[in-house]
Amino acid sequence: MNSPVVVLEQRLRTQVLALVLFLALVLFLVLSVTLIATSKSGSPSATLYVVEIAVPLGLLVGLWMFLRIIVRVVETPKGRALQVVYGYRDIVRQTFGPDQLVAAYARNYSYMQMGGWGYRGSLRLLRRAALATRRGEALELHLQKGRRFIVTVDSPADFVGALGLKGN
Repeated sequence: MNSPVVVLEQRLRTQVLALVLFLALVLFLVLSVTLIATSKSGSPSATLYVVEIAVPLGLLVGLWMFLRIIVRVVETPKGRALQVVYGYRDIVRQTFGPDQLVAAYARNYSYMQMGGWGYRGSLRLLRRAALATRRGEALELHLQKGRRFIVTVDSPADFVGALGLKGN
């Protein structure tokens, strides 16, 4: 199978977000070791062990995913699509094909409007999601079934033009 041709590509600036996740991981590990060391009971509970494993693993996966995020417009046999790939080796890939795209807009958003840093929302449950690595310029996609996806990129108007959709 032929891989899609990349029309426009941008790597998002995620260093600050990755640093915040790393610091949260270190802080959690320090606090948990301190909690276990100062525990009055002889042995920690099984729940504590589950938390001690699950939280750091979740933070490591988040860190791995946010170290590298690339947004690209690709040419597929059906037309142009937007891809968002997370992590090295493109572990997770979100693709918004031409059959899903209704309109695209270049807009400015604050952190508050997007719900904060990171991936916020759910396209399935809430019908809206945002990938925010900073405030400011963003690409807003209007999708089928009233769904909306926002991603912060430099020059979102270039993405709107590359997708060939109506918008402003």
